[in-house]
Parts: sequence; C-alpha cells; structure tokens
Amino acid sequence: MVEALNLLTVLAAPRLFEQWCTQAPSEELRTVLQSRVAALADYCVKAWGSPDAELFRSAAPRVRTLAESLAAAPSGNLMNPVWNAQARECLDAMGVPAPPGGWEAFDGLPPPGE
Repeated sequence: MVEALNLLTVLAAPRLFEQWCTQAPSEELRTVLQSRVAALADYCVKAWGSPDAELFRSAAPRVRTLAESLAAAPSGNLMNPVWNAQARECLDAMGVPAPPGGWEAFDGLPPPGE
C-alpha cells in the first residue's frame, strides 16, 4: 500500500518519474507500475476500518481509471503525460495535496534532518 502511494507520488512528478524510468528495463518497470496501481485500486474499493477508508473508497474510480490506462498502453511505453495528471487526481482524491511549488517542480522529499 505504501509502496503504491509512493509510486503515485513519483508518477505525479514528471522529473521524479523520468528518473524512476532509468532504474530498470522499461518492461520490468511497466509491470511494477501496473501491478502496484492495480493493487491500490483493489485496496481502495475494499478500504474499511480506518479513518481514511472513506477517502480511499471515494478515490477508487480515479485509481481504477489510472490502472486501466496503464494496462492499455502500448508495450514499452512508460512516458505518458496523461498518467501524470491521473496520478495527481488520485492523490488529490486521497487527500494528498500538491507539494509547495507544484508537481512539475517536485524533486522529492529532502533527506531527514534538512
């Protein structure tokens, strides 16, 4: 769950996503991206038992749309600006605000202690 949310954050920030896309072969990364987002979509649909459960359930349609968009993309395609926008919509629906300066400028969280 946390890994999927982190991946959504990376996907929402184009510069972070571009860096992430250099970490392994594109088909391997695509498989990771698809499986994590699909698992998050399933989790959102079934969320219960926490204060955030309703937020996740209400975000489920957006997360499912992103998962379907990822699954329908041509093989080898990892760079699709639509995914950035969809990831941002998912995060917003889950109550995760855009970082100061917006997603376009976001380079990740500073190291602890800074």
